[in-house]
Amino acid sequence: MILRQSLVLSTAASTCVTAFVVWSACVHSPAIDEVAHLPSGISHLQFGRFELYAVNPPLAESCAALPVLFTAPATDWTAYYTRIASRPEFAVGRRFIAANGSRTRAQFLIGRLGLLPFSILGVLTLVRWSRSLMANSGANTVAALFAFSPLILGNAPLITPDLTATAVGFTAIYCFRNWQLDTCWAHTFRLGTVTGLGLLTKFTWCLAFPLIGISVLFVRWCILRRNPGTSFVHLSVVSALALLVVNAFYGFDGSFQSIGSFEFVSQTLSGNPESSTTNRFRGTVMEGIPVPLPACYLLGMDAQKRDFEIHGFRSYLMGKWKHGGWWYYYLVGFLVKEPIGFQLMLYVSIVHGLWYWKRWTKESFREWSLIVLPPLLIFGLVSSQTCFNHHMRYVLPAYPFLFILAARTVTLGRLWKWFSYVCLTWQAAALLWFAPHWMSYFNEAAGGPLNGHKWLVDSNIDWGQDILMLKWWQDKHPEATPLKAAMYTAFDPTDIGLAFTLPAPFLSGQPEITCKDGIRGPQPGWFAISVCLLKGLHTSVPGGNGKWSPSTENFSYFLGNFEPVDRIGYSIYIYHISEDDATTVRAKLLAEEESQFLKAAGAKANVEVAK
Repeated sequence: MILRQSLVLSTAASTCVTAFVVWSACVHSPAIDEVAHLPSGISHLQFGRFELYAVNPPLAESCAALPVLFTAPATDWTAYYTRIASRPEFAVGRRFIAANGSRTRAQFLIGRLGLLPFSILGVLTLVRWSRSLMANSGANTVAALFAFSPLILGNAPLITPDLTATAVGFTAIYCFRNWQLDTCWAHTFRLGTVTGLGLLTKFTWCLAFPLIGISVLFVRWCILRRNPGTSFVHLSVVSALALLVVNAFYGFDGSFQSIGSFEFVSQTLSGNPESSTTNRFRGTVMEGIPVPLPACYLLGMDAQKRDFEIHGFRSYLMGKWKHGGWWYYYLVGFLVKEPIGFQLMLYVSIVHGLWYWKRWTKESFREWSLIVLPPLLIFGLVSSQTCFNHHMRYVLPAYPFLFILAARTVTLGRLWKWFSYVCLTWQAAALLWFAPHWMSYFNEAAGGPLNGHKWLVDSNIDWGQDILMLKWWQDKHPEATPLKAAMYTAFDPTDIGLAFTLPAPFLSGQPEITCKDGIRGPQPGWFAISVCLLKGLHTSVPGGNGKWSPSTENFSYFLGNFEPVDRIGYSIYIYHISEDDATTVRAKLLAEEESQFLKAAGAKANVEVAK
């Protein structure tokens, strides 16, 4: 009976997640990183090489690419070269979409569906673990929280490693929990295999797995007074098996090379503050130590570490841009991005657990420590990287544990059970109201998706996912011709049939920046502008003519000076500007620019007089 209930619950939750994921996968265009991930996965399978997108382990993109290979996709490898630190995967991805044209939508849909089993794996593991903690009521709640999570559903349809890393990593920690309960060889081999697969999804687990294991075993050995001798033997086997899985996936390419033979680019491994290619271990006693990892795996970690060390990346939070990041970025993002119902349940569960801490037994403390510690460590690890902050998806691996914590509220008594059901209903209604634009979701306290750009940008609201919908909008609105568009994307939208040209830019104090016709500032006509560009994201934008142009705040003048007449999802604003409105706003911008110039000149003159 219990097995049947668990099966029904798992099936219902998996069906719900599958429906949402397929819906989103069908209507959204390739997001920024997807453009590079899919052809990178194809290169892994076709050539057995792993240089493309080496800053992420290759499991997710390889699984997505496998079914796509059966469609015989066109490929263009002219931009492929083997220097990992140069990041050639985005140029390769752009050429891949150009080569496949109208077939691109079907290929990315197939690739996205190739990752669907990982979403189902996440649901099944969540249901199974939560049932052992909180019986069916808790398992029902956890399944609903997963199925109606906007961050989960915003990332599950994408060919990126985030949801895959979440599902596999969570499953690995569940296997670790079972191994704790019964340290037998069957659980040991299962834990080693799944841990190896987790290491093939995201480098975050390279630190998180050891930290979580050490923290939990500390509880087991020091608080519960368990004998550690047998555990060390089994954990040695787990480590060896996990490394075997990682090396085998890479075909043992470059495995066990000496540490001194590598050329590193990060300051950490190169030992060079200028980050030029070198090796801090060369010429030391450590030079000959073999590295038990594939060469591309280690060099990918090195390249990613270099990215985190660069202080030139601009980050955005609460309306402000700055170089570097904030330690509290992910905490703010959680407050504004997560449904209020889920947050209320989580906070009630945490406060209750702390208030009645004397009720916790040693065994329950051991059991729940494996739920509490991983999200703390994951948020802590990610928040410690303050060189830049762009994506809430980086903390996605913490969410299954947070769902279990929040679901605990239904077990606290009749009042809190009904409170939880109200919160879940609220969350489900909000998620369906904004469907399928879950990537752009912001909760009611943040002002909803329409005000999301006041808090966060990039993959938190606009990652190029709605360009296909813009193409459909253009087909239905022939009056919006010619269309001028500034898109935040990694591929040229003309390759999927969107006809457009770039709007005229306007940068205060830089009159030399104009369009190709020498025009500057607002013009009449129809315009489509991505939210990230409205907020002044520095990037390159396609011009609709096969060329790309740099953009800083080139198109931010639309926001605040014109009201959109339509929106594509919540990431692209449509403007229809009349001749009078264009003239009025252009005069206003030029007057403000002249005023700023006069003030600067006056201040300079005052300084000269003072001297």
